[in-house]
This record gives sequence, structure tokens and C-alpha cells, in this order.
Amino acid sequence: MMNILIVDDEAGLRSGIVKRLSIEEYHMFEASNTLEALEIIQNELINIILLDLRLGEEDGYQFLKLLKSKEPQIKVIIITGYGTIKSSVACIKEGASNYLTKPVDADILISTISSEVEKIDLFEENIGLKQSIKDFTGASKLLQPGKSLPTHIDTLVNKIKDSNVTILISGETGTGKEVTAKKIHFSGTYSQKPFIGLNCSVFNDNLIESELFGHEKGAFTGATMRKLGRFEIARDGTLFLDEIGDMQMNMQIKLLRVLEEKVFERVGGTQKIKTNCRIIAATHRNLKKAIREHTFREDLYYRLNVVEIKLPPLVDRIEEIPFLVNQFIEDANIEYGKNIRTIESSLLDQLRGYNWPGNIRQLKNVITNAVLLASEDTITSLNIPAFQSSEQNLKMSDSIDLKVLIENETGNIEKKVINKVLLEENRNITNAAVRLGISRKTLYKKIASYNL
Repeated sequence: MMNILIVDDEAGLRSGIVKRLSIEEYHMFEASNTLEALEIIQNELINIILLDLRLGEEDGYQFLKLLKSKEPQIKVIIITGYGTIKSSVACIKEGASNYLTKPVDADILISTISSEVEKIDLFEENIGLKQSIKDFTGASKLLQPGKSLPTHIDTLVNKIKDSNVTILISGETGTGKEVTAKKIHFSGTYSQKPFIGLNCSVFNDNLIESELFGHEKGAFTGATMRKLGRFEIARDGTLFLDEIGDMQMNMQIKLLRVLEEKVFERVGGTQKIKTNCRIIAATHRNLKKAIREHTFREDLYYRLNVVEIKLPPLVDRIEEIPFLVNQFIEDANIEYGKNIRTIESSLLDQLRGYNWPGNIRQLKNVITNAVLLASEDTITSLNIPAFQSSEQNLKMSDSIDLKVLIENETGNIEKKVINKVLLEENRNITNAAVRLGISRKTLYKKIASYNL
């Protein structure tokens, strides 16, 4: 519901407009002066302000300038009995959305407000869609049936892609849980709506509450402006909660309440906000075991687990390796300006025979590193030291610890990626951890281990 504040010193006019717009199911607030208006704005989420230019001895034009400097997202419609072309031009330049003269025709006012509501809806939806476009660009090549996912999971995805049912994706780290969530979203009717993700392991209780539900200005130290949460940005789209098993019990209770009631409040706010986004959760943890250990709520588990997708480890999906390798080669070519066309067939057979404890993520790191090392247009065993085979090197069947070698190569590329992200984020640990999809604690450990 849109919240509209009318700021006018004429009580009768305010009352009439409030009654008329309440019929249109807008939530109305009223103020007779700027002090009252500012108090309401600080305590409520105001979407649109109807502002008189003459408020007794106060200047509505100056108040407009103050509003747009502090709360630029609020739409302001000027309503005045002293309208002039010069005045209207000045107000529009200062950020007013529209300019109406008194007496205001009710139909024109309602039409004007409806137009502003559409702009607000479009703006909030675009916040989510901008992120969704990035996600779709990265996921689009993985939407081909039978390529990035086992056939039986593709079949399940096809059945649920258009449903608003809550979905739980489980599987080892690196098995493609986020890719599966994106495939569900972008292959169905939700594809034109936002896809918004949140890694629950990255934030503490206070931060994750703000990330999920948003916060009002002044809600806590550092909250210098209102912030929309992921539930709001996702709107009618998909909210992906990654590593839900790492969410603390206190937040689990709040999340459960939102899933049951479909409403929430911003941190520091009192306004009830409706949500209709589809929830897809993912975890590498055994949630049933977590329930027995009293670290995960059983009621939340059953609320999330309406449909469960269990992703097998890569060692059980070796038929996907050729497609994944080709995709990772193409991605690395674009990222690093290379032109690798293929991979040696014997090396591909060796990749199929490895057990991949790090799953798809480890395979991607190995291939990315190989692309960087390759000097020709074909990846050979020389580009992956763990698979080198010559008279001077031990064969795979000998005592060589293949796991250790591959993990060393994975570490090389991981170190480069972490360092690159840290530099791009000016060593902001929280932002870097979010981009890397790991917790702050894990990032600190990796910084120490790689001596960054």
C-alpha cells in the first residue's frame, strides 16, 4: 500500500483529500506545517507528498528543496492556489514530480497519483531487475536441458519453474545450488521479475535483518538513510536464500513469521509491508541433523522444504563434465582475453576419472587456471600440473597424491581471485565476502593462509 502525506495549512482541504484518496485504498497522513511533516517522514515510509507552496508563514518551495536533498526517492506533487508558469518551472527543476493548481479536480489528482505510483513500482522493480540481468547473463548458457544438471533434476525444474511453491536445494559445496535456483527462475514465468540473492552465512543477526527487511533512517548507528531490503526488492520475483543452514536461531524465527504471514516491517519501522516473492533456499548442511542438534528450527525446515532438490556431487555426474569444461573455457576466454578452443581428449578422460572433492567449483578453478597457463589454443596436461604425464613424471596410478596437487592448483587461482576482489572493493571485507560468496570469517582465514 502506498503512503501519501498531504502538507497543507487548510484543514478542510486536507480532510477532503484524505477522505477521497482513502477510498482509493491509499494510506493517508496529514500535516499542517513542515515540522509535523518532517516528524511523519522520519517515522513512516512516505512514498508521495502533496505539498502546498504556501503554508502560513512557511515557504513550501524551500521545504521542497529540503525534501529532495534529504529524501530524493519521495515523489512530491505541488498543490497551490497561486500557480504561475515561473513557479511551476522552478518546482520541477527542484525535483517536484507534478504541479497542480487549486481547486484540484479529484479525477485529475487521482490520475496524477496513479502515474507516480507506477513510477515508484517501476523504480523498485528495476532495482531487482538490474541485478537479475547480471544473473541471467551468467546463467543463460546453463539453461540448456540435460547440460548443467542431471536429467531427473531438469525434469523437476521444468515442473516447478512456474509455481510459487517454496523450494529447498541441498547438496555439497560447489554442486551448483545457485545455478539451479537461477535455472528455476529464468526458465519460467518468473524470468521477467527480479532474482535477488542473499548469502545467509556472510552476515550477523543485526546485519542480515537489515539486508532481508530493510531499515528506516536512524534505526541504528550508521543508518543515515532508508534502505530497501531483499524482500522488497524481490517483490513478485524470486528471493534466493543461500546457506540457510547458517542462519542464527533468532533470525530463523523472524523469517518463519514472514513466510507464514507474508508481511514484514523494516528495522526501526512500524509500517506493515506485504511480500509475494517466491522463496528458494539452499544449504550444504544436513538440516535434519541440525534439527536434532537444536541449531535449526523444525517448523522452518518444513516451511522451506515444500519441494526439495538434492544435487548429487560431481563424481556422480561425470557426463556433465565435457559441457562444464567447455563453458568454463569460454568464460575464462572472455574474462582474461584468451582464445582457447578445446581441450586434449585424453586430458578430458582424466578429468572424468577424478573424484572432485570441491565439485563444480573446483573444476571451474582448475580449468580457469589452465586457460591462463595455456600458450596454444588447446589445453593439454602441461597446463594442469596434476595431470602431467611423461617419463619423468609419475603416472596417475602411482603414489602421487592427485588430490593435493589439484587443490594446490585450485589455491593458486583462488588466491588471485580473492586478491583481485579485495583490491576492487578497497579491502572492504564485508563487500568482498559477499562477492566471493563466503563468510567474513572464512575470508579472513584465506587472507591469512595466502598471506594477502
